[in-house]
Amino acid sequence: MLTEEEKKTLRKNLIRYEGNVPHMYLDTEGHVTIGVGHLVRNLTVALKLNLVVGKTGAIATKEQITADYEAVKKQWKADTAAPYYKKYTQLIMKEVEVKRLTNKHIKNFNDELKRLFPDFDGYPAEVRLALLDMIFNLGMTKLRDLFPKLNKAVKAKKWAEAAAESRRKFPVSDARNKYVRALFEDAAKAEIKNSK
Repeated sequence: MLTEEEKKTLRKNLIRYEGNVPHMYLDTEGHVTIGVGHLVRNLTVALKLNLVVGKTGAIATKEQITADYEAVKKQWKADTAAPYYKKYTQLIMKEVEVKRLTNKHIKNFNDELKRLFPDFDGYPAEVRLALLDMIFNLGMTKLRDLFPKLNKAVKAKKWAEAAAESRRKFPVSDARNKYVRALFEDAAKAEIKNSK
């Protein structure tokens, strides 16, 4: 189980690498997104969001949410930053709701990682943080299916090998990849030090 300090570190780094955008926008793959990397898979999901009208703070109607979602969905342009989409939206998500969604994701991904790695709770904090960053970015299916060598290394608790297999492809930034690799490497170094 993640400690409160680990959750705080995780949230801080998710915001650093995912951003924290209060309006709907398109991510680097053209998917509607909001908050701290919260994927809005379709209009049905969008209609369940707790959004307010940016200018008045009034609770958004289904018609307003539909209008924002559709306006953003049709704007896709490669390499367009999230702030670009603000001009196509009227609605925002309050910070308290962004935090609630982020915490929900952290809990869900934590649970998924425990299913994938039965010893997850016993892993060093650095390893748990690295895996949570990866699953938040990739999702469970891609983490499981596209990283077989990483999964094998993690299950064997070979943190240096996991570090070498943790690199994600573009659009994941070099900085984010280095951050995750360093977490695995720190766990490997600590294990060596503790075994002496």
